[in-house]
Formats: sequence, structure tokens, C-alpha cells
Amino acid sequence: TVSNPKKTKVLISRIVALLRRSKKSAKTSRIEINDMVIDEERFVVIKGGKEIILPKKEFKLLKLLAGAPNKVFTRDEIFVKVWGEDVIVGDRTIDVHVRKIREKIGIDNIRTVKGVGYKFEA
Repeated sequence: TVSNPKKTKVLISRIVALLRRSKKSAKTSRIEINDMVIDEERFVVIKGGKEIILPKKEFKLLKLLAGAPNKVFTRDEIFVKVWGEDVIVGDRTIDVHVRKIREKIGIDNIRTVKGVGYKFEA
């Protein structure tokens, strides 16, 4: 047993902090929108009960856009968050990946914002 009240308070605060952190990580590992689930833990998209395996970059791009519905991501933001700062890719790379995601999953939620970037409409 813990007899010191200070130690008890410290222990309780640590437990609360751990629980808070575990809830945050649980929320970010799975995104559910209508009949689509993006499961980061299993690295799979489930649409209408069917599992769809996407290549890594397509998966990361979909997760980024769907993780913040209606937020417009600039092309630069997408490049940095999906490909990283040190990677040089062509201008049409994002467009090609978005087209492939739309085809494979059969969704039209990813909207092009002319001259800016992309957004996911929920």
C-alpha cells in the first residue's frame, strides 16, 4: 500500500495522463466516414464491407485528407506531410494519386480546389 499522500497523488496523475494519451492515439488510428473506414493500425480501407489495400502514399494521402474533413490542404502541405520535405516529385504526382484513390475506392469526396490543393468533403 501507498502510505504517502503525495506519492498517491503523483501515481493518480500519471495514470490519468496515460489514459488521456491512450484515448488520443486510439482516436487517430481509425477514421470512419459514412460506409468507409480508414484503419491505420491494419493499413487498410474498408468501403461497403470490402477491404481495399492501397499503396503507402495513396493510403497516407487519403488518411490526411479524410482526417480533417472540409479542410483545404495546399499542394505544399500535402507534399510535406505525405512525401516528406527531402523528396522531389513531379507536379502531377498528387493528381495521379488522387485519381487512383477515387478509382480504387469509388468515392467522389476528394475535391480539387483549383489553384490551391485538395479537400475531403464528408
